[in-house]
Amino acid sequence: MPMDRETQLKLVNLRDDAGVLSLYVNADPRQEGSTPPWKTRLDQGLKQLREAVGNGTAPLLGRRVEDLKIDIEALVRPGSPGIGRALFVALGTGETYSVAMQTPLTDRVALAPRSHIAPMFGAWAEGAPVGVVVVDGKGMRILDSRFGQCEEVSGLAFELDTDEWRVMKGPAAVQSAYGGRDGFVSSNQQDLFDYRVAEHLQKFLAAAHSTLEEHVTEFGWELLVLAGEPELVEAASKHLRNGVKAEVVPSKLILSQKSPAMIQQAVAPEIAAARHARDLRLAAAFAEAVPKAAIGSEEVLDALQGGRVDRLLIERDSVWSARRIPEGAVLADAVAPGEPEVATAVAEAQLGEAMIEMALASDARVSILGEGVDLGKEAGGVGAILRW
Repeated sequence: MPMDRETQLKLVNLRDDAGVLSLYVNADPRQEGSTPPWKTRLDQGLKQLREAVGNGTAPLLGRRVEDLKIDIEALVRPGSPGIGRALFVALGTGETYSVAMQTPLTDRVALAPRSHIAPMFGAWAEGAPVGVVVVDGKGMRILDSRFGQCEEVSGLAFELDTDEWRVMKGPAAVQSAYGGRDGFVSSNQQDLFDYRVAEHLQKFLAAAHSTLEEHVTEFGWELLVLAGEPELVEAASKHLRNGVKAEVVPSKLILSQKSPAMIQQAVAPEIAAARHARDLRLAAAFAEAVPKAAIGSEEVLDALQGGRVDRLLIERDSVWSARRIPEGAVLADAVAPGEPEVATAVAEAQLGEAMIEMALASDARVSILGEGVDLGKEAGGVGAILRW
């Protein structure tokens, strides 16, 4: 499945009275061994789970695992697509979803009435869909970047018929192409010709705003990076509607002939910086939202139940950090966590999942804040900006 908002909703809403089995692996190619360590952890986790569940669930779980033998083999195979991989199956209905991404996940086995989505939303905070637009003298290239993968999805070619234009020689007084209005320079008619081409190019890029707005909606981009010469970036962005859902991030990088993979690598620091700045703004808005703010899990749950939440805010480190739940952990009612700290982390993750489900059901926005961004000690890692 492509990882987009529709997938988010499907996974959040995946429920089954008999239980939903959620399998995660992190197929890190740097991990060595004749048998991939993530396969060993998954096999051990499934074995532990099958031994722990009651007689009412064990036969059905065993049958589903056997039915999924080919899918599970693909999940752990080193050559399969993606570093982070996940497989979800509703035990009762057999409904199955699989996800692969280049963003790392964490090895985990979970069985619960709903799908286990904590690792997926942690990855979403770091790799959510971003649009990258590269502008140059040939027009614009439009790329989709998400979860460590980037592909060119569209583009607009700039073609100008200059056959009727005359290029005359000799000096002439013309305004500088990019020098503003601070004076005139002596130039020849070739400079005037180039200026007219540049002027048409900027008009062409400015007229492309409707195409970019359509792509933002279609691909669900949260950020829109525009890279190229400053004059061209400004032309491509100046007519974008104020209501466009993506935040526009201008970049001076010249990426015209780069491959999608090279473009993604080049803009990655700017995307990370834009996400961090956005999260800091959200945390500041939360701090200033009182009394239209819910602070702490108890207040947030009450507001969610009343449909009053406009944006749910969760600190990544407080709830979603994989470091707090051991690698390869088995999460199920029948398996008691060995340490109090792990039990607390599991309970917090389950509470966070319930909050996200309630928020999405009421059309509230959900933001998992990045590392180093907090909501204050009183919030305990969870807060909300309210509608009223």
